[in-house]
Amino acid sequence: MLRGVSLSWVAGGWLLLSGALGTELRRDGYVLRPPEGFHMVRWEPYTGSVAGAVTLDAETPRSLSAALADGEGPEAATMLVSVVERGFSASPSERDDFASAVMQHFQRELGVVLSPERVDRIGGDAPRVEVLGTLRDAGQTRTVLVAGLASEGRHAVVVVSAPAVRWEVLAPSVRASLETFRLEPTTAPGVVPRRLLGALAGALAGALVASYAAWRRGRAGRRASES
Repeated sequence: MLRGVSLSWVAGGWLLLSGALGTELRRDGYVLRPPEGFHMVRWEPYTGSVAGAVTLDAETPRSLSAALADGEGPEAATMLVSVVERGFSASPSERDDFASAVMQHFQRELGVVLSPERVDRIGGDAPRVEVLGTLRDAGQTRTVLVAGLASEGRHAVVVVSAPAVRWEVLAPSVRASLETFRLEPTTAPGVVPRRLLGALAGALAGALVASYAAWRRGRAGRRASES
C-alpha cells in the first residue's frame, strides 16, 4: 500500500514539474505536443490572421499556423503557433529585439497593451526567447507567454494566453510543451541555412577532388600505354 502511495506521489510530482502533454501536432513542417486538454479550434475566425506572428522585420512573410484552446469562453487558455519565414538565433541581441517586437506587435497589430514582467533566453533542446507579461481583456487579467523558437531559415512563434489565476498551474505544461517543438527540414525556397551551405560546399569540394584524381589516373594510364 505504501509503495502504491509513493509511486502515485512520484508520478503526480513529475507531472506537476514537467507538465502533462497531449497528442502530437504536425503542421506546416513542425512538430509540437501541446499541453494536455488543448485541441484545435474552428479555423474560420483566424483565416488570414497574423495574430501572434511576431517578427523582427515587418517585411518578412509570416502566417498563423494553428490555434488551440483547452475550453471555451473567457476562462479558456489559448495557444497560437505562427511560422515566420526568417531565421532566429535567440542570441542576446535578438533577445532584446524580440522583446521589443512583441510589445509593438500587441500594441500596433492587436490593439492591446502587454505589460512585460520578464524576458528570458532558454537553452536546451528547444532554444528560445520567452517574453512573459500580462494584459487586460474584457475586464479580465490574462497572463501571456510569447516564445520565439530559434531556427535557421524559418522559425516559429508560440503565444499562450490564460487567465492570470490559472497561470501558475498551467505554466509547467506550457514549458514542457515548448521543449517538444521541432521544426522539420523544408524543401520550400528561401534562405539556405549556413550549415547546409557548409555541407554543400564540402560535397562540391569532394567532387572536384575526386574528378581531378580520376583525370590524373586517366592521364597517367594514357602515358603508360603510349610508352
